[in-house]
Amino acid sequence: MKTLPKSLYFTGAAGISLLLVGDLYNSIGFLVCAVGGILLLCAFVWAVLLFCRHTSPKIRRIARIVKILTFTAIFAFLVSFVWIEGLILTHDEGTESPTAQTVILLGAGLDGERPSRTLIARMQTALDYLQQNPQAVVIVSGGQGAGETITEAAAMHRWLTARGVDDSRIYREEQATDTRENLRYSKEIIERENLPQPVAVVSNSFHLYRAQMLAAQAGFAQVQTLSAPVPHVPLQWLTASVYLREYCSILLMFARNIL
Repeated sequence: MKTLPKSLYFTGAAGISLLLVGDLYNSIGFLVCAVGGILLLCAFVWAVLLFCRHTSPKIRRIARIVKILTFTAIFAFLVSFVWIEGLILTHDEGTESPTAQTVILLGAGLDGERPSRTLIARMQTALDYLQQNPQAVVIVSGGQGAGETITEAAAMHRWLTARGVDDSRIYREEQATDTRENLRYSKEIIERENLPQPVAVVSNSFHLYRAQMLAAQAGFAQVQTLSAPVPHVPLQWLTASVYLREYCSILLMFARNIL
């Protein structure tokens, strides 16, 4: 083997380019990063296999060791992916016949002041529950992120009151920057205002397993969940992206718990 094929360089360059232009905090951007990572991995595996046929025995030996390690890592990834996605899918329908009188509505992205499709799905699920349970109250939880001109809690409060939910039934939590903080700060409101428990956490179906785990870590003794659908978009890229991103988030959650 004298030189590596140009197509290998092209594959690797395409993977790096997609990783650089992708955005881990944006749904379609995360999917772009994932495709870039796959292309880069393909280029790496391709190069390793080519080096396994190198004329130098030493290089062949090193390449074979790298090949074993690489394929072992890929196998471990596939096993963990199937396992974690299984956990996500077995928790995505929410609690059957929930009875909670306190609802925690988890925030999602805004475009300026405009709620994302993901957030609208969550708010609609919470609204349906509040209309069916007129004694229930809701904590709208979410701070102000990049590209947002108001807090997510303020946007959710505005959306719910515009649809008939009385202001006295809504509590705003405007500091949280992630799900862990959503639940921790919401628990502080529940304790301060002496709101009834158990609680029902509202989020999209793919997010419920992690939300339930983090709620337990935040100290909630019993947690119910209300499942909002994943918004439908052309080509279903959003569904693929959010489930893949949730896999990564759960891996990080497990790693954080271990460390």
